[in-house]
Amino acid sequence: MQAKYEDFLNEHPKCGKDLVENRPAFLIFNKLSVEENIVAMIDASNAGRPAIEAVVLSIEEFHDFNKSTEFDISEGQRRTVVGCMIKTVLARFGYLPVESETKRQKEISKAVPAKYFTSGTCYTFDESAPATMRIRKTIVPIPAK
Repeated sequence: MQAKYEDFLNEHPKCGKDLVENRPAFLIFNKLSVEENIVAMIDASNAGRPAIEAVVLSIEEFHDFNKSTEFDISEGQRRTVVGCMIKTVLARFGYLPVESETKRQKEISKAVPAKYFTSGTCYTFDESAPATMRIRKTIVPIPAK
């Protein structure tokens, strides 16, 4: 089963105390939970890059378009909360933060013109993690014309 906003709140009580009824935070979590964003974050993780790197421009654009003092990612603590959201989303697929402290956080590539985020957590697939979802990529034939 895919992660829900309530899962995030329960798994990260320090992050979520004031977020129970925070609509902007809820919308960002839902944006992170879109299938194409999950696949992109997992692809980034498999490439040894921070998961946020794959979706950072989308998250920042959403934030800038929907300015809110309730959830302002220009504040460092709120960026950490977004990282906790990603952790909740990816855990359902068996992806956990890289164990080594020195390899866990990486700077976002300079090729990605992020405004607010400068680094993010790297994730790795752990076969022993209690995954409830998986991504299946398939090749299908194109019908002849």
